[in-house]
Amino acid sequence: MRNTNKKLIFTCIKDNLIISKRIIAEKLGLSTTTVATVINELETDSKIQSCGSAKSTGGRKSILYEVNPTAGYAMGIDLQVDRIVFVLLDFAGNLVSTKEIPLTNKSEWAVASVLNKVIPEFARENNISVARILGVGLGVPGIVNSQSGVINFAPNLEWENVNLRPLLKCQAPIIVENEANAAALGEKGFGVGRNTSDMIYVSVGMGVGCGIIIENRLFSGTSFNAGEFGHMTVEPDGPACKCGKRGCWETFASNNAALNLYKEKSGLGLEEFEDFVQRVIAGEKIALEVADHIVKYLGIGIGNIVNGLNPQMVVIGGKLTEAKDMIYDKVLQQIKYFTLSKSLTELEIQFSALNSKASAMGVAGMVLDQAVESL
Repeated sequence: MRNTNKKLIFTCIKDNLIISKRIIAEKLGLSTTTVATVINELETDSKIQSCGSAKSTGGRKSILYEVNPTAGYAMGIDLQVDRIVFVLLDFAGNLVSTKEIPLTNKSEWAVASVLNKVIPEFARENNISVARILGVGLGVPGIVNSQSGVINFAPNLEWENVNLRPLLKCQAPIIVENEANAAALGEKGFGVGRNTSDMIYVSVGMGVGCGIIIENRLFSGTSFNAGEFGHMTVEPDGPACKCGKRGCWETFASNNAALNLYKEKSGLGLEEFEDFVQRVIAGEKIALEVADHIVKYLGIGIGNIVNGLNPQMVVIGGKLTEAKDMIYDKVLQQIKYFTLSKSLTELEIQFSALNSKASAMGVAGMVLDQAVESL
């Protein structure tokens, strides 16, 4: 009970940013004595700190408390097919710093070597000792057993049954999660999904993945495989997918699909998806035609998901959203066309507020949640 109260009181302080003992007691239905005892413990452990006094209502002014942001730090890492994104959050969940580096060698040994170099380097760049890193979260584009940390299958990385944990020299706990799940948690905790209980995050990258939030909790499925909608069949005789099937959604709606179609239509092979996005933003005719094709298939897939799960919100993330001014209306039109009218009634469509940081912030948030659980 004591530890439960400690977690409840700490979470109440974190959620309210600044709060007094009296208000905490009222919100949680606890005695002021219990709250005062726990507050003293949290303050002694440097997990919270006083931050002034509330306005007097006639009696003694109430002391206000907040989370101590320097009590520890969480590092989140999003391992993408062509780059690695790093974020650093303080103990209060504030974004301290971000870093992005290219990924040229996708073997697990090369990736582990890069992470072993950059993790301490990133901490030092922000004047934080590695000892103050509470944990490292890693988002991976593939099927992940989040309990064991084993990456069962990541076709776009060409990985199967890869366990990065033993390869990393980090002494802090390591959390491994599917990148779309992590991004869903990122948007839920820090982005547009904060006030949404049922949400689907659609991650559009070199593949397509989805993170599912149901009743404020991540839904992972029996074998941690939920959300692999990128491999649902939309055209049985469609292009071959790296998963071994044909006609998967991601063969029509991913960044790879866009680059392949652009090359087919223009004869020009673009090395970076960013180049394609800039051509869309510039209004290039062929790029816009390709974007229309991708958006159509995004609408087909999202419509199917909405018809099946009936969420409050769908959040679309990925580089393509940088061209949102050019594609937003078309995305809405396509989703509306392929979705049952009843499911559309209370549906909200959003583009990611966190952009490329969503997955990294999500796994960093998981590290902070784990720290709270250990209070």
